[in-house]
Amino acid sequence: MSELGPNDFFDNGRIVQKEPRVKSNENDRLITFSDGVIAITITLMAFEIRLPDSAVPWTDATLWQALLDLSPQYRAYLLSFLVIGVFWLGHRSKFTHITRHSQALVWLNMLFLCEIGFMPFATDVLAQSGERLATILYAGTVATISLTSGAMTFYAMRAGLAETQHDAMIKAMLSILTPALVFCLSIPIALFDPRLAQLSWLLLIPANILAGRFGRQPQS
Repeated sequence: MSELGPNDFFDNGRIVQKEPRVKSNENDRLITFSDGVIAITITLMAFEIRLPDSAVPWTDATLWQALLDLSPQYRAYLLSFLVIGVFWLGHRSKFTHITRHSQALVWLNMLFLCEIGFMPFATDVLAQSGERLATILYAGTVATISLTSGAMTFYAMRAGLAETQHDAMIKAMLSILTPALVFCLSIPIALFDPRLAQLSWLLLIPANILAGRFGRQPQS
């Protein structure tokens, strides 16, 4: 008769193998809390897109014009959705490797979430103005979030909280710090041309792709 393994048991004379128990990550609660804060932040940004108050009932013509006038809010929302999406993907990727935590890591994560929570305000300011100061405020906010996220990754590597190869964490670090590079470079551009600085933020898409490809390159 076959020997029973650690995951086997008898059922009506047959040997049945149990599903192996998945090892729990002690950061599960931290990850769930972070996901919730990020989801609420995106929801709050959507709430900022509102029709202006009107003393008379909306007609098709006036409603259409009002919707067109909200185009800065649409653009700002889509931009921030993309930016926060990049941060969320980086956060999830990072914590697949970081399997333990310390008080310092928890507080760094709280600082990261505090800065993420500021995004609806920065987004609204950008949508309402779009001039030099609003552009610098938005770029500075995104760069600060990126640097905080990078500091969290660096600390986890140095503190031995990650159960993974060094190369995998370097790849995660590159992806996380890409927004800091793109948005920091846009700040001096905004001093001369805020619109050009805002257009430069589109470089986040190819830069993030390149960072991912660079991280996958085999080491010689």
